[in-house]
Amino acid sequence: MTGFNVAAIAPLKNGHGAAKLGLRPLEPALWRDTGPELAARAAGKASVFAAHPEALHEIPGHAAAAELAALVGAAGLTLRDAACALFEDVCILERGADGLHIFTAGALAYPTDWHLHEKIGQPLAGIHAPVPGFAAKLAAGVDHVFDTLTPARMLTRANWNIVETDTLRYLPALPAAQRFGHVTAENAGETLWLRCERQALRRLPQTGAAVFTIGIYREPLAALPAALVSNLAAAVRTLPHAEALRRGTSGYGAALDAYAAKL
Repeated sequence: MTGFNVAAIAPLKNGHGAAKLGLRPLEPALWRDTGPELAARAAGKASVFAAHPEALHEIPGHAAAAELAALVGAAGLTLRDAACALFEDVCILERGADGLHIFTAGALAYPTDWHLHEKIGQPLAGIHAPVPGFAAKLAAGVDHVFDTLTPARMLTRANWNIVETDTLRYLPALPAAQRFGHVTAENAGETLWLRCERQALRRLPQTGAAVFTIGIYREPLAALPAALVSNLAAAVRTLPHAEALRRGTSGYGAALDAYAAKL
């Protein structure tokens, strides 16, 4: 059991919200979380993938999913087998004829406001197009990371969002003003959740595919250390305007500030 949690992985120690890669070397033994219960993901009629078949998508003719399934000791060699053997969601990217890494297969049981079918077949720039500032600030760095990734070198980073529910499949349909309309300084501790993604990146030795995993961890603000809540409030205040709009901070920012000030 690896024991990852929100307080341990939230990338908020410096209190700044600007986008950054934040990649760090990863020990091979820690690339996946073996602690959580996998029953909700496992094969069968109750599986999240049975309830949401759109959570699995792959371009035919690629062997990387089978290699990943064998690597994680799955019951079979399909993408679904690999996905059911992992706590984390999986994105597989393979180098195309033009040298670009293309998103060829994915298992996305627990998305954070994005849809798998919209990203499959896209290169890295297309996958991240909705992220403000990605093309100008991060695209070249991300391309370099994928181009130089080797099977012997694993990497990790974390991402964060503030949401209004603990649901694992977070696909909001309402605008921020409605999603966060019930949040106040008094109830922010119970109504706001810090949702973190622990992301890991590795290259498979046989197919050469890049595997990007996403583990979801979430806690209500009331369960977090006061220092982390303070850093979170500072990060929200320093988000670039376009990114703040994308995350809907206008719906909860003032309540978060007031809540953090009382701790």
